[in-house]
Amino acid sequence: MRAFLAAALMASIFVPIAGGQPAAAGTLPSGFQEQTVYSGLTNPTNIEFSPDGRVFVAEKRGIIKVFDSLSDPTPDIFADLRTNVHDQWDRGLLGMALAPGFPTNPWVYVLYTYDAVPGGTAPRWNDVCADANNGTCIVTGRLSRLQANGNQMTGSEQVLITDWCQQFPSHSIGDLHFGADGALYASAGDGASFSATDYGQFAGNPCGDPPGGTMSPPTAEGGALRSQDVRTTGDPTQLNGTIIRIDPNTGAAMPNNPYAASADANARRIVAYGMRNPFRFTMRPGTNEVWSGEVGWNTYEEINRVANPTGTPVGNYGWPCIEGPAAQGGYDGANLNLCEPMYGANPSVPNVQPYYSWNHNAKVVANESCPSGGSSSSGVAFYPDSGPYPAAYRGALFFSDYSRDCIWAMMPGSNGLPNSANIITFDAGAANPVDLAIGPGNELYYVDLNGTVRRIRYYNGNQPPVAAITTDRTSGGSPLTVNFDGSTSDDADPADQGLLQYQWDFTNDGTFDTGAPSTNPKATYTYTNPGTYTARLRVTDTLGATNDKTVTITAGNDAPTAFIDTPASTLTWAVGNSISFTGHATDPQQGTLPASALSWTIILHHCSSPGVCHEHPMQTLNGVASGTLTAPDHEYPSYLEFRMTATDAGGLTSTATVNVEPRTVDLTFASNPAGLQLTVGATSGVAPFTRTVIQGSTNTVSAPTPQSLLNVPHTFTGWSDGGAQTHVVTAPTTDRTYTATYAASCSDSFGYTCSASPRTFVPADGTVLPLTGDDNLTQVTLPFGFKFYGTTYTSAWVDTNGRLSFANQGVSATEHGAIPSAALPNSTVYAYWSDLVVDGSASVRTAVLGTAPNRQFVVEWRNAYQYGFTSRRLDVEAILFENGDVVTNYGGIDNTAEAGASATVGIENAAGTVGIQYSNNTSALQNGIAVLFKSPGGGSEPPPVTGTVTGTVTNQGTGTAVSGATVTLSPGGTSTTTAANGQYTFTNVAAGSYTVSASVGSGGACGGGGASAPVTVSSGTSTVNLALTQGADAFGYTCADGTRAFIDAATPLTLTGDDSIVQVTTPFPVKLYGQTYNSAWVDTNGKISFVNPGAANADHTTLPTTAAPNATAYPFWSDLVVDGSSSVRTGVTGTAPSRAYVVEWRNVFIYGNTSRRLTFEAVFYENGDIAFAYKDLDNAFEQGSNATVGIENAAGTIAYQYSNNQPTLQSGKGVLFHPPA
Repeated sequence: MRAFLAAALMASIFVPIAGGQPAAAGTLPSGFQEQTVYSGLTNPTNIEFSPDGRVFVAEKRGIIKVFDSLSDPTPDIFADLRTNVHDQWDRGLLGMALAPGFPTNPWVYVLYTYDAVPGGTAPRWNDVCADANNGTCIVTGRLSRLQANGNQMTGSEQVLITDWCQQFPSHSIGDLHFGADGALYASAGDGASFSATDYGQFAGNPCGDPPGGTMSPPTAEGGALRSQDVRTTGDPTQLNGTIIRIDPNTGAAMPNNPYAASADANARRIVAYGMRNPFRFTMRPGTNEVWSGEVGWNTYEEINRVANPTGTPVGNYGWPCIEGPAAQGGYDGANLNLCEPMYGANPSVPNVQPYYSWNHNAKVVANESCPSGGSSSSGVAFYPDSGPYPAAYRGALFFSDYSRDCIWAMMPGSNGLPNSANIITFDAGAANPVDLAIGPGNELYYVDLNGTVRRIRYYNGNQPPVAAITTDRTSGGSPLTVNFDGSTSDDADPADQGLLQYQWDFTNDGTFDTGAPSTNPKATYTYTNPGTYTARLRVTDTLGATNDKTVTITAGNDAPTAFIDTPASTLTWAVGNSISFTGHATDPQQGTLPASALSWTIILHHCSSPGVCHEHPMQTLNGVASGTLTAPDHEYPSYLEFRMTATDAGGLTSTATVNVEPRTVDLTFASNPAGLQLTVGATSGVAPFTRTVIQGSTNTVSAPTPQSLLNVPHTFTGWSDGGAQTHVVTAPTTDRTYTATYAASCSDSFGYTCSASPRTFVPADGTVLPLTGDDNLTQVTLPFGFKFYGTTYTSAWVDTNGRLSFANQGVSATEHGAIPSAALPNSTVYAYWSDLVVDGSASVRTAVLGTAPNRQFVVEWRNAYQYGFTSRRLDVEAILFENGDVVTNYGGIDNTAEAGASATVGIENAAGTVGIQYSNNTSALQNGIAVLFKSPGGGSEPPPVTGTVTGTVTNQGTGTAVSGATVTLSPGGTSTTTAANGQYTFTNVAAGSYTVSASVGSGGACGGGGASAPVTVSSGTSTVNLALTQGADAFGYTCADGTRAFIDAATPLTLTGDDSIVQVTTPFPVKLYGQTYNSAWVDTNGKISFVNPGAANADHTTLPTTAAPNATAYPFWSDLVVDGSSSVRTGVTGTAPSRAYVVEWRNVFIYGNTSRRLTFEAVFYENGDIAFAYKDLDNAFEQGSNATVGIENAAGTIAYQYSNNQPTLQSGKGVLFHPPA
């Protein structure tokens, strides 16, 4: 699982619980009983016990509550940090600790997700990122201390550390504890993606580790690799994925920390690293040992031990390279420089193995009732050396799993440490445990995220009963008759079965209305007067032990009824879809309830398999009847739940829910040849295999290389979609297959070796041989003596069937077979041994390249076809190098038949006893992937004949140079980008025939157009100029980019601050997507809308989208701020009918960094053209790495997106959008 937190129903009031009330919960060992201590909490996450009897409870939303005692049902608010705390998905207030000696030492320490970007100020998102899982909802972590004065915080929050950049909404900050040494310890997660292999490739690597933008393998250091940041000393160290040890007064590193001598303040703090999400940890009593629970990805959960936090070397716990006891498939497959040294039997960078790990698909204890299939380590606590629990538990380590709802005890071994071979199931069916603690009386307490705190008590003898109440109603008009039933009450003692006695106090006035205890569990009572009452049931066992249970009854008021109008349960969604939700409620007394009476909780259910799910809270909205949600990027299976609760004036509630499923697609991952390992996300498999994913989801795929198949090494050569060895696949809307092709490497007993790698196909344009038809051959004279298997040859026989032999084999053999074989032919290079035909459209050619002693003799079978299939044509060549090497290469392959399904490729000696068979009847060949047969005495390969290809790319319509165009040289797939003057250059291009193509796309330029031209390369320079055609969007807009004069606007608008918007009147009707508009809404966030968007909408998205804003021009849609040094201005130039209306954003800055300033404008022409222009762009952020540029229609269904999150903008340049005629 990715994270552990779950959304809970929000309780509107506290329900008083009689002290020590048992709660029906999980199955416990004999003599133990679970009791609810507090209820009615809102997503509690942490509990701390003060020596004076008070109990502090942290709630995820940022509120800290304090109870005077364990029997106090009504808490005080100690602190309200909601303005600073970002409470969305798994982020929030998660860690808390009381200072040693509290309350004399009056400090309460807190660890929470800080609602601000690095260097920014809260609140940035106000708990609602439109799409929290797209990699742009950036926040940080904060560790602070709060001074207590009685039950309230006094003074201001004292911030000790603000760090822990978090790009994705899980693996946030973690836990706090004091060691016996008085140091404060804190843990935190990696803040990276929980859906994909994240090495810093998403959204421009905004956490900047290291600074410089998007990362790629093998040198990447971002994303989850931030957990290894202390190893990369060339950039500032971040604290993600670490445990730190600090001075609780200052936040600085303790002076005896292992890295105390480091110049980096964060490095000095670190005492353990390489962790994914050490959400909870504890200190082993009487020591400074740290024992942490590590939330894994899809395979393992861990318990880790930091035995000596001040010792060296500092422990590297392996993430993301290692998960549990093994290499993590997704990151191993990416071949990352930071990970590779950690693999193998004797790694150069060792990692600390988990003290204990459990596999997601296995039981922790054999045959237990706790489920498997998903996991989330969520709590750890040591039982002390004394207490009421049986002696066997002394020194045991309790640990919990939120996903499985279970708590276990790792019993102590003979050495006093927990024994991972002796684990017992302690609480099977616990209630959403997210924190474990040993509390007063040395009893185990745990925090239930759904609103309660629970205690597990041991009874050495008779156990009290567990009272339970059911009713036929809890509210209604007055008088109200209620039928009560306590027959589901229970007692664990066999002697009490069927002998329990019951008493009812229907108004909780201290008097039992039913009199003396009775064996009748049922009762009826009529409430004649309106009001809210607490009915109490007392259950007594045969030894007089009692337990009470209460229920709230409301007379004179009926509960409302909640209705969700949209979405319908039949709706399906893809990642990035905007889902509208609306609802209403009716009440018998109040009629239709106002929006202020409604609250929404939107939950993502993440499932390990269909029906086995846990919850991620996405959004909580209060006081609204409607809204929109951007569908999240997440793994499948998962689904969304919309939960709306209506609360009437009397506090009665009704909840309605609607579940909506995602639209899915099947992605098949294949290898060529089949049977090789491929990695998708967190897991690897033997190809081919299929994964069901959500449409639009991001999926990281890797082709590990090298790897062995049937004892033959294979090296990756390419993906069918053209992606890198490790790259992100965005799931399409229809099923698709992605194939990774590998080349075999091989050797023979004579000493030849073979390998496959990209190589330009070199055409033989010297001599056309007199060789045509079927099954024919001809002799050729070699330009140099060629040494082959120890014999030097001066001539060879070439036949139509793709062979070059050094002895006359007679009639050309058509029936290819396996080699080596004593049967003829022998002494042969089998470039493509198959039954080929050379007709009038084909030829066999030779050429000599280079000069002695580095000459090459090329034999090419051009456009030959496979017998019986004139459409199956391909190009094959064999190249003999003067040093004795042989190369075979291929072109024109369009299908598996042409790729070698009926052919043999290899070399063989004269006796047919030694040879290398690269392939036989296997579709292993690819265009531009050559097979090199290296001779044992050939030395290094001679330098190839090379040349240069250069040229200029221009816009066909305007004649202007196109900068930023992608120019590709094929075969080989080498690409470059045009400079500002449109020029490109390829150097060291091997001699041969190529196609040069140029294009620009929606990723960062005017898309849709392209151009290409052939070129033949030899020594020297070849010039190929290309003119791009213009592409159009669905409406017909085209765009052109290039140098553009900036028009200054003179009139400032009254538009300042952050997320501000103002309406303006245009000087002439502005045309956009066939509509004309006389007014517009200009906002601080770099856009102009011609339909009121309702807000400034700081969170930019891709275009088009039906979510607001629409009918909009986006010259630079990002979160921008207009301060005293900047302005937004308008102006008009020209005269009718050739006027231009200018809107200029001058010197505005990007939120969170006042030094990132830029100036840009949108110009609306009276003829319908729209232009954007830019200046003062100094870095990737200002060039658009976190912005959207384009135009969009009023329905949000058609758009011309020029760029999204790509730094393609340049000072002095611009883009012009031209409507159709």
